[in-house]
Amino acid sequence: MNLVSNSLTLLIFLIVSISNNASSQQSLKLSGLIIDRDTQMPIPYTNIGIKNKFIGTVSDHQGYFSIELSESTNSDTIEISRIGYEKIKAPIAAFGFSDSEPIIISIKQNMIDLNEFTVNEDYIEGQKSFGILPLKSRFAFAFNPMKSDARANLGRELGIEIDPDGKEMRVNEVSFAIQSNQIGHITYRVNIYKEDAILKDKPGEKVSEKIYEVTEKGNGVHSVSLKSENIILSEKSWVTIEFVDFHGENVRGIVTLPVKFPLGKYLSRESSLGEWNSVMGRPSIKVDVEIMDFR
Repeated sequence: MNLVSNSLTLLIFLIVSISNNASSQQSLKLSGLIIDRDTQMPIPYTNIGIKNKFIGTVSDHQGYFSIELSESTNSDTIEISRIGYEKIKAPIAAFGFSDSEPIIISIKQNMIDLNEFTVNEDYIEGQKSFGILPLKSRFAFAFNPMKSDARANLGRELGIEIDPDGKEMRVNEVSFAIQSNQIGHITYRVNIYKEDAILKDKPGEKVSEKIYEVTEKGNGVHSVSLKSENIILSEKSWVTIEFVDFHGENVRGIVTLPVKFPLGKYLSRESSLGEWNSVMGRPSIKVDVEIMDFR
C-alpha cells in the first residue's frame, strides 16, 4: 500500500508540475497606446520590439499597438523607439500590461540640435545615384509573405548603403519599386541611418524619416522627395524602406519589393527593431543625391 501511495503522490506531483510549466508558457498579449509625455497626443508609427526574441510591431496611425508572445517571461526586455523621442528599454514587468485593456505609455521628446543652413547652387558639385530600380525580378523581399498575417510583419525593413566617399551629399529623392501589392493601401516609412559607431556596416542612429502612402494594388515605382528636408550626409549611411501600416481587411495579401540576385548586398530585418542581416542581392531602391562642396 505504501508503494502504491507513494507512486500516486509522485504522479500527482508530476502532473501539477507539468501543468504549471505549461501555464507559464502560455501566450502573453501586450497592448498599449504610445503618447507624447508633454502634449498627451498619440504618437503614430512608433517601433516596439522584444529584445532577443525577433518579435516586434509598429504602433498604428492612432498610436495603438499589440504584440502576442507565445513564450515570454516578465524579465524579457521591451524596447520602444521613435525618432525625436528618448528610447525606452525596460523589463515587461515594469510596464504593468493588462489583459483587459491597453496601457498608456508616455515617451519624452528629445531636444534635437539641427544644423540649419541654406544650400545654394554654388555648393553643388554634381549629381549621383545609388542603387537600381527594376520593376520586376524573379527574386523579391517580402514585406508580407504568402499566407502571412500582415499584423505580424509590421516593422519589416530593408535598405542599401550610400557612401559619399569623403565628400558631403544632400539626399534629394528616394525611389523604390513594389512588385506585388495584394493589400492595397499600405503605409511605408523611408528611413535614413548613420553607420553604427560600433557595429560597422550596420545602421545606427536614425537621422531622418518620412511617411509615404501607397494607395493602390498592383506594381509600380514610387518616389519620395526629400530635397526640402536638406539632409546633408558626410559619412557612410543607410537608406531603408519600412512596412509600418496597412489599411483594410485583407491581412494576408502578398506585398513584395523586387531584388536582383546574386550580385550586390543589402541589409534587412524581419521584425520591428530586430537584428539586421546582410543578404545577397540588389533591391529595387534608388537614392538620388547632390554632391556638395562647402569650401
